[in-house]
Amino acid sequence: MPLLEARHLALLLLGLDASQPANALPEEHQENYRILHDAISRTIKATGMVSAPANKRMFYADEMFALAWRLIDDELTPSEVKDRSLKAVMKLSRNSRGRKWLKTLGDDALPDLTASTQPSLRGMHKRDKARENTARLCWLLVQLLVEETDGRYGTSDKPASDQILRKLKTLAKEQELPSDGL
Repeated sequence: MPLLEARHLALLLLGLDASQPANALPEEHQENYRILHDAISRTIKATGMVSAPANKRMFYADEMFALAWRLIDDELTPSEVKDRSLKAVMKLSRNSRGRKWLKTLGDDALPDLTASTQPSLRGMHKRDKARENTARLCWLLVQLLVEETDGRYGTSDKPASDQILRKLKTLAKEQELPSDGL
């Protein structure tokens, strides 16, 4: 699992190279860097983030990017960092421990954000069954069409699906119905 220091995250939020030494920053970025670094460090201490076992200044990337969500500046932060931050928030919100940790950031909007962007799987089995039934009904109608037209639309083993589709599209156009999904 990738690890980040507070200084790395501050540099990324400014759209700078994360491996760049902080003391070599251009003058115009130093104030923003200091503000971001301080905010990140305070949040790390306040939330009790667990550091990596090998290095006490390094923290897990998903938690660091989720922490960064509230610090994103629309003008300074690159879209890649914004996307990575959103991805981290989504990943952490998948389980109750992650949602609880997100709430320690002090912003209840983070778990709400993830709930609103994750599709509900409730009722998926019913939708799948409805699609299956619709496909079965269409197949039966094609079989009936083939039998009732004395083979004009192919045989029951090999219906002329292209010809049937053309006729359906023509009929939909005549009836002023959308032909989407045919």
